Amino acid sequence: MPAFEYEALDATGKKSRGLITADSEVAARRELRGRAMAPLSIRYADQRAERRAKSMGERSSGFSLAPSNLSNRELMLITRQMASLIGAGMPIAETLGLIAHQGSKHHAKRILTAVRARVTEGEKLSTAMDGFPNSFPPVYRAMVAAGENSGGLDAVLERLADYLEKDEAVRSRVTGAMIYPAILSIVALGVVALLMTFIVPRIAEQFVGMGMDLPGLTRAMIAISAFLQVGWPFLLAGILVLVVISVLALRQEPVRRSLDGFLARIPGLGGFLEHAESARFCRTMSILIDSGSVLPDALRAARRAAGNLAFRDELGKVIRDVESGRGLSDAMRNRGWFPPLSLFMIAAGERSGALGEMFRRSADQLDQDVDRTISVGLNLLEPGIILVLGVVVVTIVLSILLPILQLNTMALG
Repeated sequence: MPAFEYEALDATGKKSRGLITADSEVAARRELRGRAMAPLSIRYADQRAERRAKSMGERSSGFSLAPSNLSNRELMLITRQMASLIGAGMPIAETLGLIAHQGSKHHAKRILTAVRARVTEGEKLSTAMDGFPNSFPPVYRAMVAAGENSGGLDAVLERLADYLEKDEAVRSRVTGAMIYPAILSIVALGVVALLMTFIVPRIAEQFVGMGMDLPGLTRAMIAISAFLQVGWPFLLAGILVLVVISVLALRQEPVRRSLDGFLARIPGLGGFLEHAESARFCRTMSILIDSGSVLPDALRAARRAAGNLAFRDELGKVIRDVESGRGLSDAMRNRGWFPPLSLFMIAAGERSGALGEMFRRSADQLDQDVDRTISVGLNLLEPGIILVLGVVVVTIVLSILLPILQLNTMALG
């Protein structure tokens, strides 16, 4: 039975929002009227049910500016709660209902209630999550399905929660560390703009009025200043157009694949991307294999989790090699993306039968390497910004001082 999100007026005329399960939108409206409520809008909480209804000619009403998908942090918290409650022996349907009504935000409550309705009808949890692909990524659903098939859903959810928690911690640390450099950059750019649009033009007027033969650096600064004063709207419009074109282009898979391949070939950055993607791959593989997934299925799920399309293509070649009978470590070694230590550990896991454990150890090692690289990069970012902007400011000041020094020389001569 599908779930519906509604807005309605109660007997006192107060607007209320909530969720209700019914066979159809008409039945949902009838149920609300039976509760002495006047429905204002009703929409499917379940995206897949809504698509089915629209294909049959039925339309849902209502519009909302509220978020409709789970954020990374919300998914992490929900996964942790599900792992604890299911591990304690609570049925899945009751677990989803309890989490939905224990302080979840409205959109999270809507999603969880819709998933619970499907589970109550007899669907598996992973199948019920298919209606919300933007909230539960494909690899997430694959891991949940593996846990259901192996009978260790609580353990899989616990590992998933650990993985999401670590990923959220890295995101928060990077975001927090970027705040000060961002503020510093904005203030410095404001100072440069002030110098170029107000200070340099005033001083340039004095020099030009004297009929001096200005140094080349000063003439260049005056030309740039004149352009910024007149052409800043065109410059701003050009930047906005470039941003829009870039965003639209990156939505095209061939463009993004080419960019990902180019970034992977940049010295320094390419090595970091390879370690980051390899760490995600190894972590995903460790969870899937420990959950009972067969190797080809685990590789396909891990491939869907890859963020870099060039790396995803390489994993596709690994899958073809494995399915043709080649060993996993040999197939990975031929691709050139994976660090030697990871290849050695995976080969050892194949020989010992502890492939999931070796993937986990490899992921831990790669995560440490990635964390160190991020820490070093963030520590170097602030002085790098100061150095670059300092050079810009010194260049502007020097362009002002050179004519003054020239005047002093002429006066002394």
